[in-house]
Amino acid sequence: MAETATLKVGDQAPDFELRSSPTGDTFKLSDHRGKNAVVINFVPAAFSGPCSAQLPLIEQKRAEFESQGAIPVAISCDNPWSIKAWREQLGVDFPVLSDFHPHGKVSKDYGVFIEQAGVANRVVVVVDKQGKVAWIQPTEKITDLPDYDPVMACDMG
Repeated sequence: MAETATLKVGDQAPDFELRSSPTGDTFKLSDHRGKNAVVINFVPAAFSGPCSAQLPLIEQKRAEFESQGAIPVAISCDNPWSIKAWREQLGVDFPVLSDFHPHGKVSKDYGVFIEQAGVANRVVVVVDKQGKVAWIQPTEKITDLPDYDPVMACDMG
């Protein structure tokens, strides 16, 4: 798929800075412009079955992403303390970011927020090194896991 409610491939990706830990560490998308592509994995809910299966899958693919000059991140609307505990429980080492306050702002900017549920839809967005949207892949159902083969095949340049 080439678009969300607010974005399509080729658009400038909305910049964001989100907490990556309860202590205030942050991840800012624009810090990676010119250096790395960023594979953004919007996930609905910490500790849910499908999301808890997706994060280890991303961790398994991390070396493959990095070999293409990309870094994976996940974004959830959960609070940073829940995300920290979830990340530790799963043993993943890539950034898992909190879109908790203001609730769902980045998810809304990317057009993936489900208002009635208060969560992000499960969508993969690849932002290339120039900060443009290179790939958008929603899952058919929120409980489905993404297929990372087409993500790996997209131009992350």
